[in-house]
Amino acid sequence: MTELPPSATEAVPSAERERLRAVLRLLPVGVFIADAQGRLLETNAVANAIWGGRPPLVEDTSRYGEYAAWWPDTGRRLEAHEWGLARALRDGETVLNQEVDIVAFDGARRTILNSATPLYAADGSLLGAVAVNVDITERKVAERAEAFLSKASRLLAESLEWETTLKAVARLATQEWADYCLLDVLAGDGTLHRLALFARDTERQALLNRTMPYPARLDSDTVMARAITEGRSILVPDITPEWLERHARNPEHLRLMEELAPRSMLALPLVRGEQRFGLITLISTSLARRYTPRDLTYAEEFARRAALAVESARLYREAQEALRARDASLALLESLLAASPVGMGFLDRELRYVHVNPVLADINSMSPEEHRGRTPTEVLGPGAEGLVALLRQVLRTGEPVVDLVVDDPRPTELRHYLATYFPVCVDGEPLGVGATVREVTEQKREEEQLRFLADATVRLSTSLDWRTTLRTVAQVLVEQLADYCTVDILTPDGEQLERVEARGSDARTQQLLEKSLHYPPPPGARTPLRRVLETGQPELASEVDPAWLDALAVSPEHRRHMEALHPRSAMFVPLVAHGRTLGVVSVVSQTPSRRYGARDLVFLEDLAARAALAVDNARLYREVEGAVTARDEFVAIATHELRTPLSALQLQLGSLQRATERDTPLPPERLKQGLDGARRQAERLGHLVTHLFDVARISTGRLELEREEVDLSALAHRLVARMEDALAAAGCAPVVHTDAPVRARVDRLRMEQVLMNLLSNAMKYAPGQPVELSVESTDGAAVIVVRDWGPGISREAQARIFERFARASGEHARASLGLGLYISRQIARAHGGDLTVEDPPEGPGARFVLRLPRQ
Repeated sequence: MTELPPSATEAVPSAERERLRAVLRLLPVGVFIADAQGRLLETNAVANAIWGGRPPLVEDTSRYGEYAAWWPDTGRRLEAHEWGLARALRDGETVLNQEVDIVAFDGARRTILNSATPLYAADGSLLGAVAVNVDITERKVAERAEAFLSKASRLLAESLEWETTLKAVARLATQEWADYCLLDVLAGDGTLHRLALFARDTERQALLNRTMPYPARLDSDTVMARAITEGRSILVPDITPEWLERHARNPEHLRLMEELAPRSMLALPLVRGEQRFGLITLISTSLARRYTPRDLTYAEEFARRAALAVESARLYREAQEALRARDASLALLESLLAASPVGMGFLDRELRYVHVNPVLADINSMSPEEHRGRTPTEVLGPGAEGLVALLRQVLRTGEPVVDLVVDDPRPTELRHYLATYFPVCVDGEPLGVGATVREVTEQKREEEQLRFLADATVRLSTSLDWRTTLRTVAQVLVEQLADYCTVDILTPDGEQLERVEARGSDARTQQLLEKSLHYPPPPGARTPLRRVLETGQPELASEVDPAWLDALAVSPEHRRHMEALHPRSAMFVPLVAHGRTLGVVSVVSQTPSRRYGARDLVFLEDLAARAALAVDNARLYREVEGAVTARDEFVAIATHELRTPLSALQLQLGSLQRATERDTPLPPERLKQGLDGARRQAERLGHLVTHLFDVARISTGRLELEREEVDLSALAHRLVARMEDALAAAGCAPVVHTDAPVRARVDRLRMEQVLMNLLSNAMKYAPGQPVELSVESTDGAAVIVVRDWGPGISREAQARIFERFARASGEHARASLGLGLYISRQIARAHGGDLTVEDPPEGPGARFVLRLPRQ
């Protein structure tokens, strides 16, 4: 402890000065004491530690500028007159919790809460002032770590590309937590490959990039190698020159590391179960940032906030001891209580409040004066009976209760506190109970929400069925946040909302919710659900009043159902994935004490984003699965269909070649027969290839039409005449019903292609049966009907035969690519018409109807 200057000894008696020093030694906060002129008289050991050694005892307030500090919000350096001690002496002002960033005399950077208050003599004259420094560096570090974990968690849920996500997290680490971040991945050959390097200082990036060829070798005895092989995180708090020499691969590597000047390091293996797939290395180069086990805990969790630092109960106990001192010590302790950043109080043996500081008075919603002489039950209500029993136990046993999490017993919004209760004794005689209290409501809520989000993310990832995923969302929300929850999904037409899930916390609520399934908001309705869906922005109803019920209701009956549910507070959040709104999640509280706020809305948005991604991933998985199935089927079909005519063609040509090599001339009839067979197979190959080209044109939107005025009746007659031989070979007698010309602007060749496909199908599936073809005009449209007398097509098959690669069942299932009807319908629709199939009015067979606009 810094000694009192000789000039100050007259002002304070020797015995009193020793008692004061004893008190200062026990205090867990840094204390500065100055006389009325601003000369620093006394500092304690904690103050010396905060300021990196014995701080100078300056002679007046004008020299306070020797203590280097900056305002955290503006970065401006404090001037001498802005220090709390100077203000207390100059203006008689009590300064509380002045947050500043300091550079200690040993070069270390810290963040402190600076409080100060003047000291007065009994006659009201100014004796001096006292300042208290509380080192909150660890808390600020924890806040930065929590911010990093929150941002990192969001990045990991938004991307399906793990390499991109890891790079983004590594880059974020250099903004929040490290000067360098090295990202190595484990390759299939069991070696580490360097994926990315990031430097906080962009001017150091080029130098860091030169270490790219030096990932850790797993067969070496290095920290990185041990971390990945053992699957555990390793902290290197101090990196020494000897450490660098042991880890250098060669002299050039050592020179690079020395130039990069690492000071502290965290090696974090990326492990999932027994699988190891990489390593993240965080490096600090600053003397002020030396990694600690607390940093290691944050780093290896990546999903959990660290435990909060708690003020020690000794602060109040030692302050009570100072109250026994004489006038100067009493004034000092009163000032310490007033400047304390935590709630502090003292109760006598009757468990009546003797003293509370302003912080505890604010917590209890009662002034310090109103506390005096009252019991905890009189201050906090009947719910404080458990606290009274605990205080009696402390008095009886003499054992303190440390870091107890307690809830506010009053029937208001639930608040959490971290409290310590300890006996206060003099010469072994108990005087009462001391208490220190700090509110941790927000920290507890954040911890619970982070744990809940982590658990919800795991539960959402267990299914690739989107309905199961949304059912899980509703269930976890009712467990954690709501009394009931509904999920509405946009239908494929993009217009209607379908209520796919409604979950209540009890049977009665669930029964009422089932009735709400019949009241989806119609398109165009200006309900909150529709607004959220259209704008993509959430809405919060902190208090659901009659006006909100009017806005939500789609009918009077719907409003009566909602009133029966007794909603008190509600939130409506969109399900958005990859820029596309999928639906809306609604959560409602029926409890008057649970009123949603902005923090709850942010939490629900986070969960909704994860749920939307899970739903979209399930949809993408189904699409990919369908595409893979279609691709495999197409490859199998195309291979079979192309191989069959190609094999026949090769056999025909081989036979002809062998015949020409013989001495005996080939009979003309045999030659003609062989060439005809080769031509037919070549035509079949050309037909198959044409179909594949048409599918490609249709898929890319490049199907072009050359329209002209065409008499469809004449076209039908010509096509039947052209196919006369094929129809005869199939035993199909054509019957054409068309007398008058029916004209339309169409692509002649494409129309022939459609009708040829329909007639070919009739010959294939109804051989030996007549084929009827009719052309007529009705209501400004041309209608062409091809009817066969085959086995017909089932209703189920009628819905799918126009899809790509869809083929009939039976003996002809492998006889085509399944593209003819698909191409024919697309050609019809390209003309502005359509091609459908239906059962004939009477008799067996199938009836294909081609409708085309005449103009």
